[in-house]
Amino acid sequence: MDSQAYTVKGLLGHELGVTSGVLRKVFASRIREHAKGISPEQLAVLVRLSSGEGFHQNEIAEYVLKDDATITRILDSLEEKGLAGRKRSVEDRRSNIAFITPEGRSLVERVFPLIVDLHKELVSGIDPLDVARVVTILGLVRNNALGLN
Repeated sequence: MDSQAYTVKGLLGHELGVTSGVLRKVFASRIREHAKGISPEQLAVLVRLSSGEGFHQNEIAEYVLKDDATITRILDSLEEKGLAGRKRSVEDRRSNIAFITPEGRSLVERVFPLIVDLHKELVSGIDPLDVARVVTILGLVRNNALGLN
């Protein structure tokens, strides 16, 4: 084997992973300050639930890019906290519809503006066109990655 040095620094996947980890810590810390015991993943599910009258678990899984088992655990936890609930689907009794409770909606209304403010802090000093380009490019990379599965 030759002595070529291998490095992941500068590779898109590595940079995305590192940045994602840092952002997750920052978001978790900010959420923890204002909603004790709520993870970023739980908040993402609550935000999704707040946008409608109820969702099948697979719809939530697609939205937050988590598997069904993870969504079940998140919903179990949110139900225990009184922030979400589930009921049998009228169309398909084998599936459940998840919904947000008034307490869950109140939490989203209190915490989501803080997340928007954090986003503004994160992109402060960056040209809005650059931010839009990054979002577009990340969407393309995500779609390419999903196509590899």
